[in-house]
Amino acid sequence: MLQPVDEKPDARSVEAGSVHRLIRWAGPVVAIGLIVSASFVLWQMITSMSYADVERAILTMSPWRIAASFLFTGLGLVSLACYDLIAVQVISRKPVLSNRRAALGSLIANIFANVLGLPLLSGGSARYRIYSMVGAGLSVVGRLIAMSWMTMWSGIVAVLGFSLALEPGRAEAVFGHHAVDRLIGVVLILLVVGFVVWVGSKRRAVRLGGWTVRLPNAWMAVGMIAVGAVDLVAAAAALWVLLPADAAPDLARYIVAYSVGLIAGIASNTPGGIGVFEAALVTGLGIAERPDVAAALILFRMIYFVVPLVLALALLGAIEVRHRRQTRERIAFGDDYAD
Repeated sequence: MLQPVDEKPDARSVEAGSVHRLIRWAGPVVAIGLIVSASFVLWQMITSMSYADVERAILTMSPWRIAASFLFTGLGLVSLACYDLIAVQVISRKPVLSNRRAALGSLIANIFANVLGLPLLSGGSARYRIYSMVGAGLSVVGRLIAMSWMTMWSGIVAVLGFSLALEPGRAEAVFGHHAVDRLIGVVLILLVVGFVVWVGSKRRAVRLGGWTVRLPNAWMAVGMIAVGAVDLVAAAAALWVLLPADAAPDLARYIVAYSVGLIAGIASNTPGGIGVFEAALVTGLGIAERPDVAAALILFRMIYFVVPLVLALALLGAIEVRHRRQTRERIAFGDDYAD
């Protein structure tokens, strides 16, 4: 009678298991570290200024600056709506969603992801609900999310690259020396250009989990980069016009500080990166103990996060009401209504 052999795991499988556990714990550890650091910086900000000073700074803010912030916020919302418009063309030769449905779903999902944090849960759930109403499955939503992340990160890399490569050199260098700044900028630009050339040489696809995700062609990739770049620049500009003139005099340093704050906020998984984003930004610019800066950050939160969230909730509610009404009409009359 054959006895079962007690096989010991080889060194490679043990090593792979260790790496997997390390990756699994690294995310929460990084998030906790970011939150703790941000809490320390914010505590210093709160204890170094009075509520009256912040209130006075808000009330004396120039109306044109607030109007400009709303204008840039609107431009950012347009770019968010374009994420899935391009992605739908990328993932399938025959579009699986109408342009209107893709634009609305993209806008609502990206607002939820920006404001609520945990983008896979918040934005992913919104996308699935909106697109499943017209028959799109989980695989379509997963591919759209992958394209959305590609759009966002390609835009960030492109904006950082051009900001550093073209910085005028009059102010203090971001990374210690202007030559280093420009070198990093050129490398980032080359990465973006290299990606466009790579996907343009032939139609490519990657495996994500159990799904095959088609990558964009060259023109689609350029469109995604442009949309992601407009998204980042519009958001940064919405805050820029609210900050005092001497808070961020150097555009390259400001873009880097804003991008670092954005990335830190995403990594922390706090709603909208709140606290972590502000701490990274004021630390990078050295403007932590100023009531006028705190006023600008508070107004930015209201204009760029709260107002769009109200808009997204209203749009999602309207879509739900329309879908339920059409469902009742289909059941009653057997008609097939277009999306």
